[in-house]
Amino acid sequence: MSNKKLALIIALAIGVYILMGIYADFNQLVQVVRGFEWRCLVVLLALTTTGYLLRYLKWDIFLKKAGVSLPAKQNIFVFFSGLSMTVTPGKIGEIWKGWLIRDISGDSLNTTVPVVILDRITDILSLILLSAVGILSYREGVPLLILLLMLIVGFYVAIQSSSISERLLGVLERHAGKYATDARAMHTTFEQIMKPGLLLGLSALNALAWFCECLGLYVVTIGFHEYLSITFSTFIFSFALLAGGVSMIPGGIGLAEATITGFLQVYGLDAASAIGIALVVRFGTLWYGVILGSAVYLAFRRRMIPSHNLKKESPGITNGGI
Repeated sequence: MSNKKLALIIALAIGVYILMGIYADFNQLVQVVRGFEWRCLVVLLALTTTGYLLRYLKWDIFLKKAGVSLPAKQNIFVFFSGLSMTVTPGKIGEIWKGWLIRDISGDSLNTTVPVVILDRITDILSLILLSAVGILSYREGVPLLILLLMLIVGFYVAIQSSSISERLLGVLERHAGKYATDARAMHTTFEQIMKPGLLLGLSALNALAWFCECLGLYVVTIGFHEYLSITFSTFIFSFALLAGGVSMIPGGIGLAEATITGFLQVYGLDAASAIGIALVVRFGTLWYGVILGSAVYLAFRRRMIPSHNLKKESPGITNGGI
């Protein structure tokens, strides 16, 4: 990610958080935050890290199914470095992990990019599953979940149906020129790893990973001396992430916080408490991931990436890439 893009995202975040502070009344917000039990932030970070480790297991299984075998150290480096890209719109910047793997092991992007895409698809499936738990109780957000589910089912059918795939690939061959061969190779990888049992099993594992962050919202709420049920906490957090991701706003900044705040206020919390909770939760999930991912990449890239590939460096944190 280029420095200019990163600066714009940070400026967006600062602007959004200032507006939230104005809405809550800064004095009241400061008072509420002063009363926060900061040990709950430690618990949130521990839960978020546990979620990352579970998502790493899913990532590792997907890669192996695609025929990519990286040593554990290098694969952990790739996965955690990718967290630095969670502030890109819809996390699309995580495709950068494909370039990292290519620089480390030489594996083709035609193999690794489909893995990144399916990694995101299972994220969406998991969040839909978690959101559905709340929807059964609160009847909110049904149209969005149905739309996302239809898109995923449509994508799956298009990949698995040879007739639909051939038509789409034929269109690409006529219009994509030299990239048509890459499209066919990527389609082969999708067919190889898009098995119903594998997708459902890894989506279930992923749901457990995201549930850790939903529990984080529950814990932070307790830290602010408020109380939410675990069911409602799960619904709020998972639905906020879905809304932020679909919006294609970098990191869902603003929309995710507003969604969390809005639902908390509907539940009966005052503006200052709701915004305080939203800000702490987003720091312990989104921004913690960005900081951790950037630190891992900058600290270990020279050890993990061969020196001849460092010189031509892929799109990423330190240059004008994704």
